[in-house]
Amino acid sequence: MPSYLVLHLIKKVLGKALSLKGKSIAITGASGTMGRALVAELSKREAQIIALTSSPDVSFGSDQKVEVLTWQIGQEMELRDRLKNVDILILNHGINVLGARDSESIYKSYEVNTFSVFRWIDVFLGIVAESKDAASKEIWVNTSEAEVNPALSPLYELSKRAIGDLVTLRRLDRPCTIRKLILGPFKSELNPYGVMSGRFVAWAIAFLAELGLHDIIVTINPITFITYPVKEFWRSLYFRLFSRRNS
Repeated sequence: MPSYLVLHLIKKVLGKALSLKGKSIAITGASGTMGRALVAELSKREAQIIALTSSPDVSFGSDQKVEVLTWQIGQEMELRDRLKNVDILILNHGINVLGARDSESIYKSYEVNTFSVFRWIDVFLGIVAESKDAASKEIWVNTSEAEVNPALSPLYELSKRAIGDLVTLRRLDRPCTIRKLILGPFKSELNPYGVMSGRFVAWAIAFLAELGLHDIIVTINPITFITYPVKEFWRSLYFRLFSRRNS
């Protein structure tokens, strides 16, 4: 690999070190396996957690001070005012229809995994544009290792690759830091084939974010550490060459 490409990848991946202590962090999909693991891990690091969930009766235990807000797909804009004081928005919600390929499953996969996530990004970027503290705002998007590897679920792969590319496109003009979470198979209801624990993955996400990485890869597959950065470089370059910022 040419040296200039290596230097570009290093520069793109690394950023400034981040302290999570005292940060206000909102997490979608908070009632799922990864959501709960992130709530627990970030609480340990003294962040102030807002759990965004579609489950109104969810509980996170008395030892964790968590504000719970309920929402449904399509209602992203309704929580805009509450997000104005949020420092980091973690977009973690998703759906996996496994082997289904009917029209309903196609629409549902893209609506949840792609369009809802993108609407959240738009809502938060609108807040960032109006904020005096834009430099402290961040978005983390769980796009999954499915961006570059099979996930034994075609619609999950397609919808996750779509949001992955859209995030890459939006990062070209980002007014704040946007990190990607490229996660390998962890055991959950969405992924019955998972082998990693949610607790370990959440710890690794927080640790790597504090180091300043913009692309946070947590997986047991060593190939991903090669294929993802190369893919991201070429996609970013392609988008930069053949798209433009609106004036």
